[in-house]
Amino acid sequence: MTRKGSRIETIKAVMSLHQHLRSMKREEDGAVVAFTLFILVMMLLAGGIAVDVMRHEMERTRLQNTLDTAVLAAAGAPFGTKPKAIVEDYFAKAQMSNYLDDIDDDGEGGDDDVAQTLNTSRVTASARMEMDTHLMRLLGIKTMSAATASSAERRVPKLEVAMVLDVSGSMRNSRITNLKKAGKKFVTTILNSTSKGDSVISVVPFSWDVSPGWNIMNSLDVDVRHDYSTCLQFSDDDFNSTAIDPEIEQLQLIYTSEEHDGFDRLDAGDRTCYNEPNAEILAYSINETALHSKIDSLVANGNTSANIGMKWGSALLDPKFEDVKEDLNAIKIDNVPLVDDLVGEVPAAFNEAETLKVIVLMSDGQNTYSNQFPEDSSFRGPNSILHFVEWEEMVFDYGYFVYNSSYRTNRESDCANWWWKCVYKPISFSSYFLNDPDDGRYKNLSNNEWLTASQFAALQTSEGFKSHEQLSWEEAWGMMSPDYVNDEIGYDDAEDEFESSTNRVQGGEKDDQMDDICTAIKSKGVVVYTIGFEVPAGGTAETQLKKCATSEAHYYKAKGINITDAFSSIASNVVNLRLTQ
Repeated sequence: MTRKGSRIETIKAVMSLHQHLRSMKREEDGAVVAFTLFILVMMLLAGGIAVDVMRHEMERTRLQNTLDTAVLAAAGAPFGTKPKAIVEDYFAKAQMSNYLDDIDDDGEGGDDDVAQTLNTSRVTASARMEMDTHLMRLLGIKTMSAATASSAERRVPKLEVAMVLDVSGSMRNSRITNLKKAGKKFVTTILNSTSKGDSVISVVPFSWDVSPGWNIMNSLDVDVRHDYSTCLQFSDDDFNSTAIDPEIEQLQLIYTSEEHDGFDRLDAGDRTCYNEPNAEILAYSINETALHSKIDSLVANGNTSANIGMKWGSALLDPKFEDVKEDLNAIKIDNVPLVDDLVGEVPAAFNEAETLKVIVLMSDGQNTYSNQFPEDSSFRGPNSILHFVEWEEMVFDYGYFVYNSSYRTNRESDCANWWWKCVYKPISFSSYFLNDPDDGRYKNLSNNEWLTASQFAALQTSEGFKSHEQLSWEEAWGMMSPDYVNDEIGYDDAEDEFESSTNRVQGGEKDDQMDDICTAIKSKGVVVYTIGFEVPAGGTAETQLKKCATSEAHYYKAKGINITDAFSSIASNVVNLRLTQ
């Protein structure tokens, strides 16, 4: 074959191969189109599934949110409302009523979906829905279902509040006026935040000391030596404990005064304990009127003893006082118990989850001294220097003429003449006598005459003698002060002991005791708020109040009418804290 023929054959072969390849290309075009259509259909199905799933999730989320919101609202509703109706109302407004399952609240046994008490509420509900699909029905899935359930429980703790209020002399005038306004507003806010009986408030006024009143005093184990007042005398160790244990004997504080207005007139402002009703504790009250009246009755007088105020405030929250509360509940005035039956079991245990205990301490100054006789004083117990004697004496009544008894004279001197006869009648006398230990004489406090020891003894053996009582020191000090004794008979031993720096409880000692009782009550989980009312910044009073508070954020500084804001803020905090417990 020539070279020309070879080239022609080669060209033919190449052209034949080219035609074959073009034929093969035409055959592959159909396969690509089919594959592309397949991929497109798959994408549409996947997109349809995603849309249906997304729609389902959106509706399920909406259903769950509606259910959660409804259940929370129903559980948080006040006692006495209908939780079931609240849940149904939420679903009706969301136009989802047909999705809500029936709520069992018939209370006929079993596990009801609704359980409600005064301070707890539990609501459980469920809902379900069916949603039509769009593109998923191409796969045979015509509907998608969603089921949800929700449960909410509200436990609002009961409130036990002790208002420990400074009514010392520095609180006079505008301060006590502003305190009363603020205190009453606080009471109203607290009581209005709860169902009746869920908030219990005690008011503890303090100055020289704290007067619990006889109703509380009679519930305690106290060796009562006098009936002038009800204050107790505590030792340093007593402030390490929150309780005033009714089963442990307490020491009664001697009632007397630093000054005097005369015998049996201990009504000056410097008495060891105030015995007027306005000074007494009001315990475990749920009565707004009674609490307002107590606060309105407060009178400012005396020195400051926030340590004693905190001791009594803590004791009223300590569960060991439950027997005291029961005794108060048993006392009825006009058939009304001193403590309302709705109060229930208080004070609750410190670890009781459903009870929030709060102390609000308000003071306008630092602790100052208080006078007292020590427990081992010789001026305690029997045989004081005060004596009470009763006797009779024959006293001239009238004289008559011996020849005619109708003629009479009112002059005893006429009876010196034989023609007049005198008639005498017995007259009863009584008097207190003050014995001077230095010389043994007795001063008649009725006429200021002195009797020697022998004359006083003769009085008790006279024909007209009736009775003689030597008072105990506790009884005597309720009628005379040590200062009076010194003024009357020049005997100063008792005054020196009563007012000595050793036996006085000084302000610094009270600060230490206050630290101890505040630490003790806070360790029990009690929330302590303090208010410094017009106290110097950085001074002793503010320092002590800040230390006593649960934290510095629980201390409030107030001035003038701003004390109302302080009490209002505390009330708001207490209510919010109660709702989040």
